[in-house]
Amino acid sequence: MQLTLPELNFDRRSDKVYMDSLLTIGRTYRQQAERLPRNRRNDTLQLEGLRYMALVFKQMRGHDRDSTYLYARKLEERALLYRNTLYAVRAMMLEEHYMRTVKGDYLQALHINQNASELCKKLPRESSPRWQVQMNMGDIYVLLKEYDNALKSYHNSLTFLSFNTSITPKNRKLLTGQATAQMGEVYEILGRYDQARQQYEASRQIALDARSQMNVAYADDRLGDFLINRGYPEQAIKFFEEGLAVWTQLKDLAGQASVWARLSECYALTNRPSLAIEFGEKALALSRQAGYLRIRQMATQSLYKAYRLANQPAQALAMYEEHIVVRDSLNALKRVQELSAMQKKYDIGQVKAEAEKERLIQQQQLINVRRQAELARLRAEAEREQLAGETRMSQLQQRIETERLRAESEKSRIEHRARIDALSHDIEQQYLMRTFLVGGLAMLLVFAAVYYRKSQLIYRQKREIEGLNRGLEDKVVERTAELKLANDLLRAKNREIEEALLRGQTLERKRMAADLHDSLGGLLAAIKTSLSALNPARLSEREQLIYQNLLGMTKEAFAEVRYLSHNLQPDELEKQGLSEALTRLVYKLNLTQKTEFRLDNAELPRLDKTTEFNLYSICIELCSNILRHSEATQADILFRRFGNELNMIVKDNGRGMNPADATGMGLRNIQARMDLIKGRYEVHSEAGEGTTFIFILPTSSDLATA
Repeated sequence: MQLTLPELNFDRRSDKVYMDSLLTIGRTYRQQAERLPRNRRNDTLQLEGLRYMALVFKQMRGHDRDSTYLYARKLEERALLYRNTLYAVRAMMLEEHYMRTVKGDYLQALHINQNASELCKKLPRESSPRWQVQMNMGDIYVLLKEYDNALKSYHNSLTFLSFNTSITPKNRKLLTGQATAQMGEVYEILGRYDQARQQYEASRQIALDARSQMNVAYADDRLGDFLINRGYPEQAIKFFEEGLAVWTQLKDLAGQASVWARLSECYALTNRPSLAIEFGEKALALSRQAGYLRIRQMATQSLYKAYRLANQPAQALAMYEEHIVVRDSLNALKRVQELSAMQKKYDIGQVKAEAEKERLIQQQQLINVRRQAELARLRAEAEREQLAGETRMSQLQQRIETERLRAESEKSRIEHRARIDALSHDIEQQYLMRTFLVGGLAMLLVFAAVYYRKSQLIYRQKREIEGLNRGLEDKVVERTAELKLANDLLRAKNREIEEALLRGQTLERKRMAADLHDSLGGLLAAIKTSLSALNPARLSEREQLIYQNLLGMTKEAFAEVRYLSHNLQPDELEKQGLSEALTRLVYKLNLTQKTEFRLDNAELPRLDKTTEFNLYSICIELCSNILRHSEATQADILFRRFGNELNMIVKDNGRGMNPADATGMGLRNIQARMDLIKGRYEVHSEAGEGTTFIFILPTSSDLATA
């Protein structure tokens, strides 16, 4: 059985007969799909039937739109049961639209959008409705008057829409035009009128290309309203007349009444009262009948102007009184909506705060998992090194044993060969003995002598080989001891060099601090004394202002020189350690800076001078960056112990940065200092989310001094 559904023609949504026929087709489709056996394809057919019914009711007016939410809820429940993420997200989009546009419940709409956004991450980019989530977020931001976030969401919607291949080309054009027009409305609110008009005209051209009459009519209405607001009623008439023709063809009474009211205002502004009265009365009659308060307000206002131009004060007064009544009703309704929106905006803020808190918790959990993974990696490397050492030792022992067996085998071969030669010689001697007894006996004596000498020679060679082996082993042991001694001397020399370098840096910093304080500080004090010798009473008003500015700048320069000379090598760092030096640094920063610095050094032990000096220099560099670039209101310096590691964490709540762009000279200096003290660091940051630096040091005996 082949089940199909007709595509919804949005231009005919005002045609009740057409919409009723679509509902009939949808119900028939659902009945047939429900009778099919359960499988993946038939489950999708059932879900598509529920989605189609919700879409049809979404385009209808009045109480019928409530059915959208009922079908959307059924669709979500069925999709989750069938584990179909795509249709679950589509159902949530229908629920969100109903809550936001019909019920005005922005908080619930935001909740639905957040849940849908999480589900979209599980879908491929080609079919994901993430574009719709972003477009909905843009509409919510407009209602909350967060216009920059609204523009960002609309741009993201267009980007995700371009990736989606499951939407027909015509619908993609229409959705692109919708997002473009909504961006134009935001630009108009922000007073960027040239960009707003460009967006409206681009949206109208997209509707013309897609041949969607209703979208063309909406685009004409937007352009007409824009031109009226900018003071160009003559140009607006052209677009309103084109839109009226479309609304008339579509038999959309609400659209016709809206354009009649706008045309009445245009004709009143261009001093054509008869046409203004004609269109205004038509709009007023229909708005009274259908209860369109907004159209009624526009019609009474334009009729008031038109009757005044036509010199009919009685009718003008009547229109004015009716306009005031309608306006007051709308204003009262608007105030109620604004109060409700403020409450919901506060609720949304609470939801955002909870989401941010959850994100920070997840981020901390991720950091903990990363640390555990790093510890596991280090343990695995240590185990691998141990196994490799044991393997090498085993191979060396096997090689020594092989050489020993080879030497014994060679010795045995030589002995066997000697025995064979001896036996052969004996046989020959016995044979000759029978023939030559005397000569054989003499030869036997000679053989015995030769055999004895050969045995002695073999014995001496064996002793020489054993002596050479012992000498070689002694040389290996001696060479190993020499290498160990050289390594120990080299490590001691390196420590001496590092200590000498630290002493040199300390002396140079003290010298620079003294030069700054004595030379430049003395010069600034002399300037201040010279300025104080002047009599401001004899100066003009402008010269007195310059004099006061010079005094203020001299005081600031003197304070800055004192700050620099102290931070080059603070006494607390050398005498009392890093903890006291950082305490003093934070105290001084909080005296004059807008950023509040906080220090948690409860878990900071006393470290060696090289490590403390480099950590202090890193803190100076990061605090300077926070004050100059981050625009933060709060910054923290924390010390934490995790097993065999000491972590120094420096974070702020500023504007953040892209970690991929962290290539400046300051960060290169930080990397060099961490390499010097055998540590490493990580950077975590996002735009608008602040920046966190994590410095990780091993707490081995060569760092801690206790």
